[in-house]
Amino acid sequence: MSEKIGQNGDEGMKDAGGAAGGEAFVESSHAEAPECADAAQSQGGTRKNDEEEAQNADMSKESRQKRSKRLSAKGLAALLENKNKMLREMAKDLEKAEENVKIKEDKLLRMAAEFENYKKRTRREWDLLQKKATADLLNDLLSVLDDFERAFEAAGETGDHFFSGIRMIHARFVEILGRAGLSEIEAQGRPFDPQFHEAMGEAESDGTEEGCVVNVVQKGYMVRDQLLRPARVIIAKKKEQ
Repeated sequence: MSEKIGQNGDEGMKDAGGAAGGEAFVESSHAEAPECADAAQSQGGTRKNDEEEAQNADMSKESRQKRSKRLSAKGLAALLENKNKMLREMAKDLEKAEENVKIKEDKLLRMAAEFENYKKRTRREWDLLQKKATADLLNDLLSVLDDFERAFEAAGETGDHFFSGIRMIHARFVEILGRAGLSEIEAQGRPFDPQFHEAMGEAESDGTEEGCVVNVVQKGYMVRDQLLRPARVIIAKKKEQ
């Protein structure tokens, strides 16, 4: 009987323990279930957050790209504007440089023309000065030539060797003056020309036409194309009846 009680006691204890264990397992199961649910919910929230973050990252990247494109477009527009501004300034500078070159070319052309005119004027002035100097010298020498002519007229034709030597000197002197440009004005028997002749009087002449030179009182001379001294002449006139 005691054994039965013991067995019943053990069984009761077992039953009690089993019942208690079952209750503990049920409670444990109920206690663990919310934790699993929270874990699952937490994992689901994490995935959702990841997706949102990825989506936000994509959107942020896309916005950055759009912003970069807008900035790039603005930067390109600003760069083009700067380039155009530089080109306009360069065009203005080039236009000014061309104007300056044209002005300098005109100045150079005027200077060249003025220098050419200066050379021509200087050459003319030098020629005139040279001619004047030559004319002055020859004019002074004409008195010597006149003395020779008067001496020969006074001496007449003579065979004296002294006078022959004088005539040779005279001829040599006339040759030198001729090389300097001196030439005698033809007057004897020529019509009177007031440009080259100076009338000293009139005289009747049988062999000379009226208005022509019948006698040369003093010879006239030219220095190339310039009158040095007119010939002093006597003009023939008609005989009185």
